[in-house]
Amino acid sequence: MFTPSSLLTTLVSCLGFWILNKSLNSNNLIIIPVPGKYAGLTRYKWRNVVGSLVHATVVSIVGAFCLYTTPQYLQDRVETYTSLGEFNIAVTIGYLIYDTRDLLQHQGVTSTWPILLHHLTLISTGLHMFFYHQRLLGYGIICSLIEFNSVFLHGRQLLLMYSFSKSSGIYKMNNVFNIFTYIAFRLAIFTTLFPFVWEDCGRITPLLCNGFLLCVSILLVINLVLFYRLIKSDFFSTNRKDDTDILVNNNINNGKSR
Repeated sequence: MFTPSSLLTTLVSCLGFWILNKSLNSNNLIIIPVPGKYAGLTRYKWRNVVGSLVHATVVSIVGAFCLYTTPQYLQDRVETYTSLGEFNIAVTIGYLIYDTRDLLQHQGVTSTWPILLHHLTLISTGLHMFFYHQRLLGYGIICSLIEFNSVFLHGRQLLLMYSFSKSSGIYKMNNVFNIFTYIAFRLAIFTTLFPFVWEDCGRITPLLCNGFLLCVSILLVINLVLFYRLIKSDFFSTNRKDDTDILVNNNINNGKSR
């Protein structure tokens, strides 16, 4: 059954990201400068990246602390359940609910349906399996470490939005961490999930086991393609403009206006 704390944290997380969104949209409350190109109708793109960076930072750090304080998450990924782990997943679900609403408001279904499908799948899985049945939370905590790479991916997007050259020192430094964390966390974790799921198949239904294996396979392929595009864009592309970057779609004419 749902615990009051899981639902309350999810609600507070969603509300918190909404408040952050409003503060970034207000010239009176804003605490960081808006890139000139994104000060107008496409400001929502910049806000979305900042919100994603905040989420990734919080979730990755708390996820790592969960594994440090509760190593049982690695040993028993099906039944281990702690209040801190619940908090971490609830923050993510709250963020995904907020981000789903933000995407629908500013970009619609047609251009963002793959992301919306991803969000809705994670929200339904989190609410149903993690919180209602209180099982498989270990997989959620392990996957939260992937957000360590998201910090540098979103950092990359912000550097491009602020018109930093790909040959600048700060971009190159972020690029080193980006590539390292992509391999060490994103690709390594998706690969490690295969033996984990296979080992736990006897403790979950065959349908859930096969579904997990299929989802992990699809996500691994998608992330390999993204990694290829990342390498191609940052190491082999001669184009240095952020709005035509092959990995990040920052076309200022794309998307709906507010």
